[in-house]
Amino acid sequence: MKTLIADSGSTKTTWCLVEKVADEPAFIRPVQTQGLNPLYASADDIASAARYVVEQTGERYPDLVQFYGAGCSAGRVAQVEEALRRVFMPTTRIEVASDVVAACRALGDGICCILGTGAVAARFLADGTVQTAPSLGYILGDEGSGAWLGRQVLADYLKGQMPERTRRMFEDDFGVITAESAIGHVYQQPFPNRYLASFAVFIGRHIDQKYCEKLAYDGVEAFFCRNVMRLNPKPGETVSFVGSVAYHLQPVLAVVAAMHDLTIGQVLKEPMEGLVRAPLPASPRGGVYPE
Repeated sequence: MKTLIADSGSTKTTWCLVEKVADEPAFIRPVQTQGLNPLYASADDIASAARYVVEQTGERYPDLVQFYGAGCSAGRVAQVEEALRRVFMPTTRIEVASDVVAACRALGDGICCILGTGAVAARFLADGTVQTAPSLGYILGDEGSGAWLGRQVLADYLKGQMPERTRRMFEDDFGVITAESAIGHVYQQPFPNRYLASFAVFIGRHIDQKYCEKLAYDGVEAFFCRNVMRLNPKPGETVSFVGSVAYHLQPVLAVVAAMHDLTIGQVLKEPMEGLVRAPLPASPRGGVYPE
């Protein structure tokens, strides 16, 4: 059985064509495209990316396409499915679910969190549904995410709130950025969350600087307080993560988790690492997929 799995964040989408051999997944070819969050990407964008993946893998007729994506709430599932139907044969089964479901399947038991461009905490319940603390997106929420951290860094730079040495390091990494340029990117160009998240790498790159260290701890603490703790975890419960921010801030995660009497489990840079080794589900779970 050939399965094409797509893990789509707001910044990038990782696709992997997987074939089970002796019940073990065999990688055929991973392909990467732009992020395909249906809140920002059109059906044409999604279909175009899928056609590119078909060209790159040479596989036009997978048995199953599983598309996990940021923004793939129940109201957006039909939009993504319709776009994929333009590309794949009618015999191909198509399943669309949120990135939260992908994280839960990749990480397994306990509280499962995404901490990348965006941020969310969730867990699978016994009945197969997903319990989640609402992320509210990069404007109202996403505490500790790349967009949240990048927004703080950029705003501090533009408002002169960085220590002088840190400011010089920022300009060495990104050049001189004017308020006019930043406002244009955030308010007038597409994908402002990606733009903001691009500055989050500064935190991990210079974590030895007190400014960056404090911001990292502030962001992770905000994520735990406003997301993880909303799920009423039991003392000592395992909290696992997927996402680039989590991957690069693992020591910070461990300290903050211990402060809340919680334990860090797996930390994966991308959900695909867990998805390709996880059993492929025989049927939808939690009413997230289209019937």
